[in-house]
Amino acid sequence: MIKGLDILKHLSVIMIICLLCVNIHAAEPEKTDIALVDRFTFPGEHMEGSMWSAVYGAKSGKIYIGLCTHAEAAHFYEFDPETEIMRHIADLTVFQRERGKGIRTTGKIHTRMGEDEEGNVYFGGLCEDTGPEPIDPSSYEGPHWYRYNPTKDRLEDLGLISRHWGLLGMIMDTKYMALFGLAEDGHLYKYDIKKGMTFDLGRVDDWDICRTIFADDEGNIYGSFPVAQIWKYNPVTDQVIDFPYIRLEYDMRVLPRTMSKPMIDRKVIWRVIEWDPIDQVAYGIMGGTSTLFKYDPHDGREGKITPLLKMCAPQYRSDDIDIVRQTPFSTLALTISNEHILWYAPVMSGSFDYTGHSWDVRDEEKFSAKLAGGHYPPLSVLVSYDLDKDERRDHGQMRTTDGRLVYGLGGACTGQKDGKIYFVGAVEEGDPDKIVAKVARKWPYSMALVAYDPKSQE
Repeated sequence: MIKGLDILKHLSVIMIICLLCVNIHAAEPEKTDIALVDRFTFPGEHMEGSMWSAVYGAKSGKIYIGLCTHAEAAHFYEFDPETEIMRHIADLTVFQRERGKGIRTTGKIHTRMGEDEEGNVYFGGLCEDTGPEPIDPSSYEGPHWYRYNPTKDRLEDLGLISRHWGLLGMIMDTKYMALFGLAEDGHLYKYDIKKGMTFDLGRVDDWDICRTIFADDEGNIYGSFPVAQIWKYNPVTDQVIDFPYIRLEYDMRVLPRTMSKPMIDRKVIWRVIEWDPIDQVAYGIMGGTSTLFKYDPHDGREGKITPLLKMCAPQYRSDDIDIVRQTPFSTLALTISNEHILWYAPVMSGSFDYTGHSWDVRDEEKFSAKLAGGHYPPLSVLVSYDLDKDERRDHGQMRTTDGRLVYGLGGACTGQKDGKIYFVGAVEEGDPDKIVAKVARKWPYSMALVAYDPKSQE
């Protein structure tokens, strides 16, 4: 007899089969306003091709960025909004003395960053298949914790995290002065800054690892795992527990990111989440529908989850099943501004992944195009939600002041002095010498930091 989760798995597979047997009408993009952004490029000839989560607005007003390069190196940058100078700080493969050894290398900074009272900035490393593929994956010497001291302009290696591929998500808890990293192996790692020691807190996930975690005002750490569940680390008891009764809300009609295990998929966990110190709650975006929700961890034993509204591009907010199925997978580009406004940059079509998609099918582009009704570039739109007024606003398709299209964006932060909203991701590139790759192998791009000034629409 088939029961419980097995029924949901069978229904999900049946839904996918039915979808592939019918013609899908594309969600027509609405005529939209233009949200103008300033574009800032990265110096040097490193040719980085992606960025995930790693953009941070420091108390000094400066912006710190980590870029990723498959089969090469992760790079760490500093941007000064006052002088508009972008400065390269470190190539992590050089810093870790990995270059030239014929081994797998630190090719990504995939984590959000943290900051202590002295203004030091913290982050973690990641390999995640940084090739070339013929090189034995076990040759990777392991990810490390890092601290950048802006006063001394010095990057420090705080030590080895593990011998596995490294961190996908990280949060800094300032109450207990610790870094928490969620790694590719599904384990939660803790770095005690005062003791200078790393602790493996055990496995919290075993499939599609959550990309962002958060810390509440009491120093508890939270993450999400399939199907729609939440785990919590309690620093007082030093224990990780799973919440058995509460569940995140997701839409079964949305197609999964992978076809091999459609129910155990990133669509049923949160994609990105932010702790709001004003409301003392977390605001997150679900992977499958870009639905915004509020999670109050102090309301009841396991907390309370309140779905709010969809933050996807406007043309996907219909409840029509064909439109819902096409909703692009959510992005990591979320931040809360100093004015208590959420800013989010979803894409207008496709599930953005820089040079490819994550469908488990032979011809990814052809399959995606069939679902969307044609080949469309994953252009970013800007959406805001005023937390005090309970008001969503569409600002339009993002376009640089020099007329370039803005493709998918991998992270967001708020400038702590200028109040601007910063994003990092793929921007249209016409100069052959500066093209790093093509989105979905069709649209040339280079990486850029883009800045939106909310005052521009006042």
